[in-house]
Amino acid sequence: MLGPEEITCRLEKAGIDYCIVGGLASIAYGRPRLTLDADLVLAINPSQVAKLIEAFPAEDFYLPPSEVLQAELQRDARGHFNIIHQHSALRADCYLPGRSGLALWELAHRQRLPLGSSEAWFAPPESVIVHKLIFHREGGSEKHLEDIRGMLIGTPVDREIIADWVNQLGLAENWSAALADR
Repeated sequence: MLGPEEITCRLEKAGIDYCIVGGLASIAYGRPRLTLDADLVLAINPSQVAKLIEAFPAEDFYLPPSEVLQAELQRDARGHFNIIHQHSALRADCYLPGRSGLALWELAHRQRLPLGSSEAWFAPPESVIVHKLIFHREGGSEKHLEDIRGMLIGTPVDREIIADWVNQLGLAENWSAALADR
Protein backbone atom coordinates (compact mmCIF):
# COMPACT_ATOMS: atom_id res chain seq x y z
CA MET A 1 0.00 0.00 0.00
CA LEU A 2 1.19 3.47 -0.88
CA GLY A 3 2.12 5.62 2.10
CA PRO A 4 3.35 9.15 2.81
CA GLU A 5 6.95 8.02 2.29
CA GLU A 6 6.17 7.75 -1.44
CA ILE A 7 5.59 11.51 -1.50
CA THR A 8 8.58 12.41 0.68
CA CYS A 9 10.92 10.19 -1.38
CA ARG A 10 9.78 11.87 -4.57
CA LEU A 11 10.34 15.32 -3.04
CA GLU A 12 13.84 14.33 -1.97
CA LYS A 13 14.70 12.95 -5.43
CA ALA A 14 13.50 16.25 -6.92
CA GLY A 15 15.74 18.20 -4.51
CA ILE A 16 12.82 19.95 -2.78
CA ASP A 17 13.23 20.65 0.92
CA TYR A 18 10.24 19.84 3.11
CA CYS A 19 9.22 18.90 6.61
CA ILE A 20 6.26 16.92 7.87
CA VAL A 21 3.90 18.79 10.18
CA GLY A 22 0.36 18.10 11.42
CA GLY A 23 -1.01 14.69 12.36
CA LEU A 24 1.91 12.57 11.15
CA ALA A 25 4.35 14.73 13.12
CA SER A 26 2.23 14.64 16.27
CA ILE A 27 2.07 10.84 15.94
CA ALA A 28 5.87 10.65 15.55
CA TYR A 29 6.35 12.70 18.73
CA GLY A 30 3.33 11.57 20.73
CA ARG A 31 0.45 9.13 20.66
CA PRO A 32 -0.75 7.07 17.72
CA ARG A 33 -4.01 8.15 16.11
CA LEU A 34 -5.68 7.99 12.72
CA THR A 35 -4.81 10.59 10.13
CA LEU A 36 -5.96 10.53 6.54
CA ASP A 37 -3.39 12.80 4.94
CA ALA A 38 0.15 14.10 5.19
CA ASP A 39 0.74 17.78 5.97
CA LEU A 40 4.01 19.14 4.60
CA VAL A 41 5.76 22.47 4.54
CA LEU A 42 7.63 22.75 1.23
CA ALA A 43 10.54 25.12 0.68
CA ILE A 44 10.09 25.40 -3.06
CA ASN A 45 10.99 28.31 -5.29
CA PRO A 46 9.53 29.18 -8.70
CA SER A 47 12.46 27.59 -10.54
CA GLN A 48 11.64 24.20 -8.93
CA VAL A 49 8.01 23.98 -10.07
CA ALA A 50 8.94 21.98 -13.20
CA LYS A 51 10.87 19.49 -11.02
CA LEU A 52 7.85 19.16 -8.71
CA ILE A 53 5.54 18.46 -11.65
CA GLU A 54 8.03 15.94 -13.06
CA ALA A 55 8.27 14.17 -9.68
CA PHE A 56 4.50 13.60 -9.60
CA PRO A 57 3.45 12.50 -13.11
CA ALA A 58 -0.16 13.20 -14.10
CA GLU A 59 -0.94 9.55 -14.86
CA ASP A 60 -0.48 8.76 -11.16
CA PHE A 61 -0.88 12.04 -9.26
CA TYR A 62 -3.09 15.09 -9.24
CA LEU A 63 -1.08 18.27 -8.91
CA PRO A 64 -2.38 21.75 -9.75
CA PRO A 65 -1.22 23.28 -13.03
CA SER A 66 2.07 25.18 -13.09
CA GLU A 67 0.26 28.56 -13.15
CA VAL A 68 -1.61 27.74 -9.94
CA LEU A 69 1.57 26.55 -8.24
CA GLN A 70 3.38 29.75 -9.28
CA ALA A 71 0.49 31.86 -7.94
CA GLU A 72 0.55 30.02 -4.60
CA LEU A 73 4.30 30.63 -4.36
CA GLN A 74 3.70 34.39 -4.62
CA ARG A 75 1.55 34.54 -1.47
CA ASP A 76 3.13 36.15 1.58
CA ALA A 77 1.43 33.60 3.82
CA ARG A 78 -0.61 30.44 3.64
CA GLY A 79 0.19 29.36 0.11
CA HIS A 80 -1.29 25.89 -0.26
CA PHE A 81 -1.90 23.07 -2.73
CA ASN A 82 -2.53 19.31 -2.70
CA ILE A 83 -0.73 16.32 -4.16
CA ILE A 84 -3.14 13.40 -4.56
CA HIS A 85 -2.26 9.89 -5.65
CA GLN A 86 -5.06 9.09 -8.10
CA HIS A 87 -5.12 5.34 -7.52
CA SER A 88 -5.15 5.30 -3.73
CA ALA A 89 -6.45 8.78 -2.75
CA LEU A 90 -3.34 9.34 -0.60
CA ARG A 91 -3.23 13.10 -0.13
CA ALA A 92 -0.52 15.52 0.91
CA ASP A 93 -1.58 19.01 1.95
CA CYS A 94 1.39 21.17 0.99
CA TYR A 95 1.92 24.51 2.71
CA LEU A 96 4.39 27.10 1.52
CA PRO A 97 6.38 29.10 4.08
CA GLY A 98 5.99 32.49 2.41
CA ARG A 99 7.24 34.95 5.00
CA SER A 100 6.10 32.90 7.99
CA GLY A 101 8.82 33.04 10.61
CA LEU A 102 7.51 29.82 12.16
CA ALA A 103 7.61 27.87 8.89
CA LEU A 104 11.10 29.15 8.09
CA TRP A 105 12.26 28.25 11.63
CA GLU A 106 10.86 24.73 11.40
CA LEU A 107 12.51 24.08 8.05
CA ALA A 108 15.83 25.24 9.52
CA HIS A 109 15.41 22.93 12.54
CA ARG A 110 13.82 19.86 10.95
CA GLN A 111 14.76 16.38 12.11
CA ARG A 112 15.23 13.08 10.29
CA LEU A 113 12.89 10.41 11.71
CA PRO A 114 11.51 7.03 10.62
CA LEU A 115 8.51 7.06 8.29
CA GLY A 116 7.19 3.72 7.10
CA SER A 117 10.10 1.73 5.68
CA SER A 118 12.33 4.78 5.21
CA GLU A 119 13.09 8.11 6.87
CA ALA A 120 11.77 11.61 6.28
CA TRP A 121 12.20 15.18 7.49
CA PHE A 122 9.90 16.22 10.34
CA ALA A 123 9.34 19.65 11.80
CA PRO A 124 10.70 19.93 15.35
CA PRO A 125 8.16 19.07 18.06
CA GLU A 126 8.05 22.66 19.32
CA SER A 127 6.76 23.97 15.97
CA VAL A 128 4.27 21.10 15.66
CA ILE A 129 2.89 22.12 19.06
CA VAL A 130 2.69 25.78 18.03
CA HIS A 131 0.87 24.85 14.80
CA LYS A 132 -1.56 22.73 16.81
CA LEU A 133 -2.19 25.76 19.06
CA ILE A 134 -2.91 27.88 15.97
CA PHE A 135 -5.31 25.25 14.60
CA HIS A 136 -7.03 25.06 17.98
CA ARG A 137 -7.45 28.84 18.03
CA GLU A 138 -8.89 28.78 14.49
CA GLY A 139 -11.24 25.83 14.87
CA GLY A 140 -11.54 24.92 18.54
CA SER A 141 -11.01 21.19 17.97
CA GLU A 142 -9.95 19.30 21.10
CA LYS A 143 -8.03 16.90 18.82
CA HIS A 144 -5.23 19.48 18.60
CA LEU A 145 -4.98 19.81 22.38
CA GLU A 146 -4.94 16.02 22.75
CA ASP A 147 -2.14 15.82 20.17
CA ILE A 148 -0.16 18.42 22.14
CA ARG A 149 -0.66 16.56 25.42
CA GLY A 150 0.52 13.33 23.79
CA MET A 151 3.63 15.04 22.46
CA LEU A 152 4.42 16.59 25.84
CA ILE A 153 4.32 13.11 27.38
CA GLY A 154 6.16 11.34 24.56
CA THR A 155 8.92 13.78 23.59
CA PRO A 156 11.23 16.21 25.38
CA VAL A 157 10.51 19.74 24.15
CA ASP A 158 12.09 23.13 24.74
CA ARG A 159 9.33 25.01 26.52
CA GLU A 160 11.20 28.31 26.18
CA ILE A 161 11.02 28.04 22.39
CA ILE A 162 7.30 27.25 22.64
CA ALA A 163 6.78 30.20 25.03
CA ASP A 164 8.53 32.55 22.60
CA TRP A 165 6.24 31.51 19.73
CA VAL A 166 3.18 31.53 22.00
CA ASN A 167 3.97 35.15 22.95
CA GLN A 168 4.75 36.21 19.37
CA LEU A 169 1.56 34.67 17.99
CA GLY A 170 -0.85 35.47 20.84
CA LEU A 171 -1.52 31.84 21.78
CA ALA A 172 -1.35 32.08 25.59
CA GLU A 173 -4.98 31.07 26.10
CA ASN A 174 -4.59 28.03 23.83
CA TRP A 175 -1.32 27.01 25.48
CA SER A 176 -2.99 27.21 28.90
CA ALA A 177 -5.82 25.01 27.63
CA ALA A 178 -3.31 22.46 26.31
CA LEU A 179 -1.52 22.33 29.66
CA ALA A 180 -4.74 21.98 31.67
CA ASP A 181 -5.58 18.49 32.98
CA ARG A 182 -8.58 16.99 31.23
